[in-house]
Amino acid sequence: MAKKNKVWTVSPETSLYDALRIMDEKNIGAVPVIEGGKLIGIFSERDFARKAAAVQQLSLQLPVRKFMTKRVRHVTSSNTMEDCMAMMTTHRVRHLPILEKNRIIGIITIGDAVKHTIQEQKFVLRKVLDSIEEGKNNLRMNIRFNVEQNILPLVTMLARRYPADASFRLLEEHLDQISSEYYRKLVTSKFNFTPTEISIIKLLKAHYREKEISETLNISISTVKKHKYAIRGKLGMRNKSGNITTHLDLIA
Repeated sequence: MAKKNKVWTVSPETSLYDALRIMDEKNIGAVPVIEGGKLIGIFSERDFARKAAAVQQLSLQLPVRKFMTKRVRHVTSSNTMEDCMAMMTTHRVRHLPILEKNRIIGIITIGDAVKHTIQEQKFVLRKVLDSIEEGKNNLRMNIRFNVEQNILPLVTMLARRYPADASFRLLEEHLDQISSEYYRKLVTSKFNFTPTEISIIKLLKAHYREKEISETLNISISTVKKHKYAIRGKLGMRNKSGNITTHLDLIA
């Protein structure tokens, strides 16, 4: 933990007006009160709001010492941000001066602690997401291996045994596509193709027409056209002639 930025301080005889002006100008919520180089209190917006109501004749020329919190919770540079958050929660404070050899070298605010917590949570979430993605990649590899080693040979044998049955040929093509490096690259490519777009690309590779794609995927022809338009856009081909699968073969 470290926040050793410039710390704005006041003396116990500083007027409320001057202390509040400093806090406003520096956009800070509290100022440590220093006397003889030592921390003797802290004056915050909360101190002013709470204690001003109890003063019968409030004057902004009154000294800060009448409003400051004398018992100051503080930390050292060896404390962690988790220590700070725990102390803030336990004692319901929003500012913790950092002391080193009884001299103030910085201040930690509740905003600093929250920001640190959010960053920590983002880091942990990133690790979790990376782990999930790694698991997904391993699963894809296992699926491809099983398809190549166990399922595809069986379907190929059936396709040869029953050449008149086109369903075996289609199934063989799909399984071959699942296991191929070409389609692995499409799934993980920078183009971020959707699952439906990948399916349409597979059928285009198998020389299916738009009507056949529509019937196979159970979607309308207009939807097929929209997906093809989106695919061409992702490939930068909207204003260019050329075949989608031919273009993909050149970059995949």
